[in-house]
Amino acid sequence: MPSLIEKALAAKRESKHIEFKEGFDPASGHDWCESIKDIVAIANCGGGILVFGLTSRGLPVGRPIGIAGIDPADVSNRIRNYVGAVELSFEIVELAKDGHQLIGLLIQPAPLPIVFLRPGTYADGKGGQKTAFGQGTVYFRHGAKSEPGSSDDIRQVFERQLESVRRAWTKSVRRVIEAPPGTQLVPVATVGRGHNVTLASKVQVVKESGALPVRLTRDKEIASGTFIHEEVSEGIFDEINNVLDANRVLARGTDVFLLGHEVYYRIYAERQHVKQPEAEIKLLFRSGYTIYAPCAYWLLALPDDIAAEILVEAYLHPINPQVHALLRFAILFGVDFSAWLCGRWRAKWGRHPQPPKFYWAFKEMCEKTSIDPRLVATRMRPTSAFVVPGEPTVTAAELVAAPERAATLLSKACIAAFENRSDAGVYRALARNLDCYAYGPAVMARGRALGGALQRVIGDRKSGDVVEPAEAN
Repeated sequence: MPSLIEKALAAKRESKHIEFKEGFDPASGHDWCESIKDIVAIANCGGGILVFGLTSRGLPVGRPIGIAGIDPADVSNRIRNYVGAVELSFEIVELAKDGHQLIGLLIQPAPLPIVFLRPGTYADGKGGQKTAFGQGTVYFRHGAKSEPGSSDDIRQVFERQLESVRRAWTKSVRRVIEAPPGTQLVPVATVGRGHNVTLASKVQVVKESGALPVRLTRDKEIASGTFIHEEVSEGIFDEINNVLDANRVLARGTDVFLLGHEVYYRIYAERQHVKQPEAEIKLLFRSGYTIYAPCAYWLLALPDDIAAEILVEAYLHPINPQVHALLRFAILFGVDFSAWLCGRWRAKWGRHPQPPKFYWAFKEMCEKTSIDPRLVATRMRPTSAFVVPGEPTVTAAELVAAPERAATLLSKACIAAFENRSDAGVYRALARNLDCYAYGPAVMARGRALGGALQRVIGDRKSGDVVEPAEAN
């Protein structure tokens, strides 16, 4: 990183990617913990440099630096003591400024946010202890400070990794586009690491309309061939799963999605590429269901009883807005279940002087038995229009007849919800509705089984009182 070194030596203050240290004492717990905190924070922010031997204004201190001559393996071992066996690359280099010797620590970007697994405690020299960082924390650079991260910091890591894969993919596609006339992509027998794969017999890049199409996907059941390139085949679909792996580490064993609404929508845009165990799908379903986001894809990926355990939460504790997600699913589950649920709520609120608004809405929805459930669930007319950025306007009736089209538009709406913060609410509502049209048929096909499972889980338990968001927090 020669340009980064030049920038650091010329800098008069610290920044997001540059940190100055006046000195370093290998025997000091304070110096080790504070330096490790900065190293990890800089790696989490895309890499940078620590320069030892400079004041906070970038001036040489003019005295020997304790880190000079230190073994890089010792630094690596110290870091691993606090973060475990994670991928963190750095290089120790000798520098000079105004005739004074300096030591630089060049830090590469971390592919995933690095979490401290042990607290960084050290003796304060007065018989007590101080803590540089806590267990389970993730540090990022906020200006010139290394501080605990936020969901927005995690989102930026995700965007950075996704952009890296996108550049690699574009580079690979350009190589094919610029190939000489007559060039063919020739299938091979293996794809590295000893994994055998079945390939299409011939894949050719041509302009002819009758040419064989090849679908790029991890799902071998729907793939018509395999596009071979190390950077693409290993990386293009990994970032979504890496983000979920990071959330699992950050959550420390709890059933919580910590990365925020925006990241959830970005994950849902690539939902078909999520390759996670059932526990993670359950977490995603609960998260989407709780914030009233599109989540039917996760529902369909879960067994009936597991899905019912999550759905019952809105019945027992009808908190807005997740109770509205239950209304939608209830309609898609079919007339028998929706009538049963309406009867349960009628027993509770039918004679109440002031029933909740969702009770009246659901009662009205249950009466529309002659209308397609997707229209009822979204409270739309056949002529209602869907406007997705960059796409022709389409009506609800058209989407009822074309669930695949709805699924494509759903992904684009989720991307818009992720990227457009000022209009995120509009695109979130759009994505919720498209979710019903994309996966409504599959949910309806399992409706009787899902509704039956939910009835069994509810049993004789009665619905609780309505809790507004302000009361629930």
